[in-house]
Amino acid sequence: MKNDFKFARDALRYIIKNNGVQEIYIPYYLCDVIRHAVFAEGAKPLFYHIDDNFMPVRDFPLESFILYPNYFGICDGNVDKLVKTYPKLIVDNAHAYYAEPKGFASIYSPHKVTGNHEIKRKSFDKYHNIYADTNQLSFDISEEAIPFCYPYLASTIEEADKLVEKLTARGLTIYRYWNQLPASYNEYKFYSRLVPIPLD
Repeated sequence: MKNDFKFARDALRYIIKNNGVQEIYIPYYLCDVIRHAVFAEGAKPLFYHIDDNFMPVRDFPLESFILYPNYFGICDGNVDKLVKTYPKLIVDNAHAYYAEPKGFASIYSPHKVTGNHEIKRKSFDKYHNIYADTNQLSFDISEEAIPFCYPYLASTIEEADKLVEKLTARGLTIYRYWNQLPASYNEYKFYSRLVPIPLD
């Protein structure tokens, strides 16, 4: 059952408070408001890195609480792998409103839902046909998945900036996710070179 919270951060605070969570693993590549929600409930965030497929690069203690974002709504496969191992996995479906609840809990952000979900998927497939050959990301998503956007990972920062300029000229609003991370982090490429193309 989906929660009745408008924002994923409020749902996470509820889970932390009502389950006595003292520590929780969260990724470095994440919206700041989620980290602030952890601090607000007095829990300790333990940060982890992700690889080029958005999977954690480390193992976790089996009974630990772990927050894993379904990045851009394209990581259902990663979620399926993680829930098999970690019984206290909390899935952040802020980018995957139509995803099935899984794990210890799944949190959503209904305020981010826009447009017809069937049209969104067709729009995703359209962009993938255009950009698949040059996109540095590889996708393995089910036919049922409804992505939040089309994440295009450019090969260089310059290429990313040019694409943003091109899409903006067409009237699209392009957000960059999320705050800057150290250049030595693997996730820096997502901050600096990933262009999330909005879906119709």
